[in-house]
Amino acid sequence: MTPKHAYLIIAHHEPQVLDTLLAALDDVRNDIFLHVDRRSAALRARMEEYRPVRAGFCLLPAPLELYWGDLSLVEAEFLLLEAAVAKGTYAYYHLLSGVDLPLKSQDYIHDFFRRHAGCEFVGFWQSAAHRRELDKRVSRYFFFTKALRPKGTLRHALATPLCNLLLIGQKLLGIRRRKEMEFRKGPQWFSVTHAFCLYLLSRKAFVLKRFAHTLCPDELFVQSVLWNSPFRAKLYDEADADRGCMRLIDWERGTPYVWQAADFGELALSDKLFARKFSSAEPGLLERVAYGLCGCSGEKG
Repeated sequence: MTPKHAYLIIAHHEPQVLDTLLAALDDVRNDIFLHVDRRSAALRARMEEYRPVRAGFCLLPAPLELYWGDLSLVEAEFLLLEAAVAKGTYAYYHLLSGVDLPLKSQDYIHDFFRRHAGCEFVGFWQSAAHRRELDKRVSRYFFFTKALRPKGTLRHALATPLCNLLLIGQKLLGIRRRKEMEFRKGPQWFSVTHAFCLYLLSRKAFVLKRFAHTLCPDELFVQSVLWNSPFRAKLYDEADADRGCMRLIDWERGTPYVWQAADFGELALSDKLFARKFSSAEPGLLERVAYGLCGCSGEKG
């Protein structure tokens, strides 16, 4: 029997988009593992009532509070990977956010990964600007990361100047963190094999220690561990970040851009398997993607 796929989802808002995503993944060949931010009580209560028609489903019982740019996101990814591995062996482990959607049917996606079995789908940002930003992130200690977002809050107003002051102090004093490996940077979202999943889990202690006090470590740890491992030879595409992870993400029009109804043609013509990000403000687009591209049947759990 062909191994199933594990979908690992991190969510904290947008229940309508999450409902659409879960419907698109509701396939007998999939198991879904969902982490809902501990502060999102209403969404969690909603998900406690969710019952898929075909897929396996696990709502992580002890969720974390998640913060942009913080190690908590890395910890959540490890929780999801550990929950999946504890249940079984999967052909691929796909990390998605709760505002992502597939752009292809499950038949197409499973056939794609069957044809490219053994490849690792992790994206790498290789531009000079990204490399400069990467060096800053891994060379200095970043403090107060839990308070750097959202902007406009008192926490942000207090934390940002303190963080910047400490960075300036480190630079003046010549404090640089030791570089234990060749670090790399890319999109947080990935599709990886069982073998690499186990390898990444074996590096958990190192990751949590080294990437503490690092800004946005969720964009660094998978790329860095993989780049310095034998799995680098299995990368699907190390030159093109979007193709490398087979995600359609537009960083030119947003941070990232939220897809609009007028973009359906672009989404439909894309060769990528998943896209982010979507909003409940565009319910018509959600429906067109779900039924026009993903082949949802409309059955409810």
